[in-house]
Amino acid sequence: MPTPVISVIITVYNTALTLPRCVDSVLAQTFADYEIVLVDDGSTDGAGDIVDRYARQHRCVIALHQANAGQAEARRAGVGAATGQFVVHLDSDDTLPPDALRTLYDRVAAHGLDMAFGCYERIVGDRHFVVEHHETGFYDADGLLLHMLDRRNICTSGANISRRSLWAEDIYPPGGMRLPAEDTLMLLMLSQHVGRAGLFNDVVYNYYYTPGSSSVGGALHLQHLWLQFFELLRHHLRERHVLESTEQLVRIMEVERLAFSTRDQDRQGQWYRQVMAYRWRDFPARQRLLLTLLRWPPLLRAAIAMRRSFRRWMH
Repeated sequence: MPTPVISVIITVYNTALTLPRCVDSVLAQTFADYEIVLVDDGSTDGAGDIVDRYARQHRCVIALHQANAGQAEARRAGVGAATGQFVVHLDSDDTLPPDALRTLYDRVAAHGLDMAFGCYERIVGDRHFVVEHHETGFYDADGLLLHMLDRRNICTSGANISRRSLWAEDIYPPGGMRLPAEDTLMLLMLSQHVGRAGLFNDVVYNYYYTPGSSSVGGALHLQHLWLQFFELLRHHLRERHVLESTEQLVRIMEVERLAFSTRDQDRQGQWYRQVMAYRWRDFPARQRLLLTLLRWPPLLRAAIAMRRSFRRWMH
């Protein structure tokens, strides 16, 4: 098989029900010069058999199996097996619109980019709404880093395409470490290798909100893992000599994650005490409100429930 232009890397863990929908969306792309790398991360629900079936039926599909090691290690394995000039990451419970690969490739080719981001459609049951970038344009490595730290709304899975050569060993968390939002951390670290990136509001990803998925539950709620996440992020920023200038952005992210991405906050936990010790007046109004509500967990949960109900009603 000739070397493809794009490698679509799909990490798979216990998603037997959604995996066929995911893979079929890639096989239906209008851009034909691709391969699919399926990485079974120790699934126990039969998803591994589905991976093998697609590999037998389609020459463009590569099947990999490994003991369960987490998303970061699965992506490392997928990139290692990929042969395309560019890579696109896709979660196995999501899909790509038919023109996604063509749109992403046209963007990097037309503008000489190392990386291009589209936007995504969020699907909750029968409700669909598009999540766009607040700003579009072109960025160098530091500009992309600042944008991600500031906006924190770039879809970090398949809504982007990147040169495979960017995926150096230093962008993965240490082997064996499992963290929440690993894709976000890897993308922030990947940005240091980017010469030029572009943000566009082309819809190139379908994100299915699925309660109980790895992106919604599990490690996402464990405070000690978020502490490790931010320790690694700060170490990376320190190595890039930008920690001092970005510290407040990191702290804003911490307040947001403590409020929205943990359940039943441990008020004796190290990370909780660290975040709550930040000076209230140093934050914008939104984070001031969250810091206040974090001291009253029932009020915080009620406020979050009201916010989510309002967003569902709006869409």
